[in-house]
Amino acid sequence: MKNIFLITVLILTSLNTLSQEKGIVYYGHIESKGLKAAIGPDFNAYLVFNNTASYYVTKNDSLDKGREFKTRYSSEDGMSVRSYLGQLTTQYGNQVYNNRKKDSIYWNQWIDFYVAEKTPKINWQLKNKTKQIGKFTVHEAVANYRGRSYTAWYALDIPLPYGPWKLQGLPGLILEAYDADKEMYFYFKSIEYPTTNIANITQLKRPKDHPNTWHSLQGFKDRLDDIYEKMKINSILIAEKYNAEVPEQKIKSEAFIESF
Repeated sequence: MKNIFLITVLILTSLNTLSQEKGIVYYGHIESKGLKAAIGPDFNAYLVFNNTASYYVTKNDSLDKGREFKTRYSSEDGMSVRSYLGQLTTQYGNQVYNNRKKDSIYWNQWIDFYVAEKTPKINWQLKNKTKQIGKFTVHEAVANYRGRSYTAWYALDIPLPYGPWKLQGLPGLILEAYDADKEMYFYFKSIEYPTTNIANITQLKRPKDHPNTWHSLQGFKDRLDDIYEKMKINSILIAEKYNAEVPEQKIKSEAFIESF
């Protein structure tokens, strides 16, 4: 009886260890709102994961330490320009924590806006097309998500539903993804699986003086609407000041990655 008990404990311990086996994927993360190509700032990013959770981070000071980004990016036809002022990375960066047990994801936007929501259901359509990324044969999937049409390439060799940023819900780990114009583009750099890397799968990090509160997804949508309306009013006021024609207002997808 004692031997049976010990064997049972060893089996359960082994299964628990296997379920918690950790991996880490390194990505490039490009955002090019309104530029119709992957020509915006190219940030380093990583996703660390196990069977129950994942943590993604990009635009982080330490990940891009010593790098200098351009302050101005133009579309290939020269008709659209995006300018950036100040530092493009922050101490904690943009983070997404996906907790499968709680069926929730947590993420931050800007420096001060932290959102908690139920893990969104992305209605992926699985395609028959495959290609090679590193040592993995990856499969194609497509879906519409918050105003953009995405293509994702996932690896069935790692049957976990994680991916870069907020993209998730496929039967394998997403190694590459992009929207139709590649204004949001994640590309694979390398992977360690399993790994002993010390990177933590963690709840979102915040400044010590930041209130430990969460906004809702609706609160985020309201914030975007407010910014959008202020942009419209500001463009009208500038045109009136200089007696110029009011410029055509950008559509939301040219202003925001998520335009709902």
